Amino acid sequence: MPAQTNLLQRQRLEQIEALIPAFRGRARASDNTVAFPTENFANLRELGLLALTAPLEVGGFGMWSAGSFAPYYELLEHLAYADSSTGQLVQVHSHALGFIARHGTPEQHEQLLRPIVEQGQLLASVGSETAPRSAQPGVYATEMEADGTGWRLNCMKYFASLGPAADHLLLWVAMPGSEPYPDRTVTILVPRTAPEIEMIDEWDVLGMRQTVSQSVRVTNLHVTQDMIIGPPGAWVQKDPRTFTLAFAANHVGVARTALDFSLDWVRERGYLADSDLVQAALGEMAAAVHGARSAVQAAAATWDTGNWSLAEAQSLMAVHLAKRTVLRTTERAFDVCGARTAFRMYPLEALYRDARTLTLHVRDDTQMRELGRVLLDGETSKIALDTSVLPPARRLSSGANA
Repeated sequence: MPAQTNLLQRQRLEQIEALIPAFRGRARASDNTVAFPTENFANLRELGLLALTAPLEVGGFGMWSAGSFAPYYELLEHLAYADSSTGQLVQVHSHALGFIARHGTPEQHEQLLRPIVEQGQLLASVGSETAPRSAQPGVYATEMEADGTGWRLNCMKYFASLGPAADHLLLWVAMPGSEPYPDRTVTILVPRTAPEIEMIDEWDVLGMRQTVSQSVRVTNLHVTQDMIIGPPGAWVQKDPRTFTLAFAANHVGVARTALDFSLDWVRERGYLADSDLVQAALGEMAAAVHGARSAVQAAAATWDTGNWSLAEAQSLMAVHLAKRTVLRTTERAFDVCGARTAFRMYPLEALYRDARTLTLHVRDDTQMRELGRVLLDGETSKIALDTSVLPPARRLSSGANA
């Protein structure tokens, strides 16, 4: 990393570190009320940290692209270390912003992207059609209907993280046609306050409550060409990036928080600090966190080389390790620190709930099965590159664990 770039990265990390006390101080109230962390995002907006993946030409940082994957994932990890939900929400916003940056036309960059960056507006990426009450696996079936002057859209979407606080929704749907659904998939940028958009609050969940991942009903929305970002199938055919490693970075950030809490707790209690068993447990936790963090950093470095298939294979390995690490670390912390940490005055129970919830985003066994198949074939290029609920084209079988 060039010296100037490295200096800017250190400054950004220091800015995030300075926000940690405020973020953590607000977390309990937001968790209790299932509220979007508005003040956190006001802080990030003031620092310009809502433009991470926007191109330099419109005032962004140009991250989540060649040569800048590693600093992007490092920032996401530090945001998750400060507050898991805030880190996840920045990820959602940044990925939507990055997609528009990569696939939007020059006119859309000026008319849509530049105002979003300059005004610090928020984006929600909305694609999941996995209904919480459904007994069926999640499917992607929504298509637009031609209406002569454009298209007409009616659909129901779920798990719209950040949605109620977003200025715009990036909707993943398909154009009419006979090609496979993934090859017809497009994204549509629409104001969240448009009269055709209805937010439905069903977000009553175990953890990650601050993400306010409500449902979205779209009724009779008229779609014009200028609202469509990218050609059909752009994410499948023209974009090597995925969401996988960002989840791993979040898990590592939360695991670090649980480890640091445990260390501080034990240091203040001599009877625990003197215990050989406690010392051994802390050592094992630290080793696991270091291993998962190193895996994320190694995969990020591979993304920066441009070897996309190998990078995604390493990202799958990293997210697997990070999931196991965050679940084990948040659980083990209770054993180390004792029953008093179950009181909600301490952050450990919220860390545990958030980790359990976010690690359910994609089925780990499905990801590992696909990775195993690739390893047996000896061809990393066969990896299905996306493991998130968005969009359908690169989803690993029934990956979404919903």
